[in-house]
Amino acid sequence: MRSRNFPFFSIFRVIGKLEFLYCIGVIAVSVLFFPEVSFAKEHAAPNAHKMHGISSLNVMLHTKPQTIQAGTSATLTFHLTDAKGEAVTDLMVHHARVLHVLVISENLQIIGHIHPEDFESRDIMMELEGMYTVHFTFPAAGKYILAVDVMVADAEFAKYLYVDVTGEEKLADTAQDFRREKVVFGYTDEGGDRYTKAVSLTDGKGASMYYAKMEAPERIKAGEMVHITYHFSRDGKPLTDLVPFLDAPMHFAIVSTRLNGVVHTHGTVPRTEDASKMMKKDPRAGHKMKNAPTTGHQHQGITPEKFGPTVMLMTTFPEAGVYQIFGQLKHADQILWPSFMVKVEK
Repeated sequence: MRSRNFPFFSIFRVIGKLEFLYCIGVIAVSVLFFPEVSFAKEHAAPNAHKMHGISSLNVMLHTKPQTIQAGTSATLTFHLTDAKGEAVTDLMVHHARVLHVLVISENLQIIGHIHPEDFESRDIMMELEGMYTVHFTFPAAGKYILAVDVMVADAEFAKYLYVDVTGEEKLADTAQDFRREKVVFGYTDEGGDRYTKAVSLTDGKGASMYYAKMEAPERIKAGEMVHITYHFSRDGKPLTDLVPFLDAPMHFAIVSTRLNGVVHTHGTVPRTEDASKMMKKDPRAGHKMKNAPTTGHQHQGITPEKFGPTVMLMTTFPEAGVYQIFGQLKHADQILWPSFMVKVEK
């Protein structure tokens, strides 16, 4: 057989053809694939800010009218931004609401607890710009502290601001009352754990009457954990059918006479033998937080469907002084507002 000799440059021609075909293939894959990668990055970028951690929260208050008049409904809009000035919109639902507003008068005798979801005029489009609105009628002229509580995916924030209210009827002077047993009034639920009006501790205008007793250490020291126990009754009979209010046995707002901040915390229920058995049988048993009609995520928690007559509070007072402990809990369709004053030592 006659052998064929391939010149050296013929080998390069073959290799050149293979490299050409390989390059064509690479270009084709690049044309098909990389635009998809760019498209994904481009469309993910606008939502990236929703996933970043919020290290700080700024709250600016806008009121309408600008000068608030006692006895006239005022619109309060809270503008939430992060450290970069971007709107904070991805709030989680915690205790059945996306944003809690506590309103307390400087004489510690008037309180309100309201939320954007409480009003039919709620504006979801404004909330997408970080602005959350509530409405409130301040009953008397004077200074009020507004405490705002919100939660995002990786943090919880509590901020407070002040408003001055004008009008002829003035707030009364602060009165010290260290009684441990009191008659407290119930106010009829407006629907869905909602009560949007101001509550006065002294006007006695509630729809129903209850009896509350608070047990606390004789001496309370600043910076030390304190256990406080509440007992509730009506017509001489212990209340054993209290129900959750805003997904907690009891809400508390703790404020000093300095009006230099508000601690919003929650009570717990002593675990009974029946409740313990139920929880062992089904850890999900009890009252689960309801899904609120809002964007944001559900903050989980469990409270017994019915409980009483005892609710406990564990808290730490940051400094010495006189504090008012406002409470809020529910029986049937009545929202109770027990309030007790304590002295805290150094």
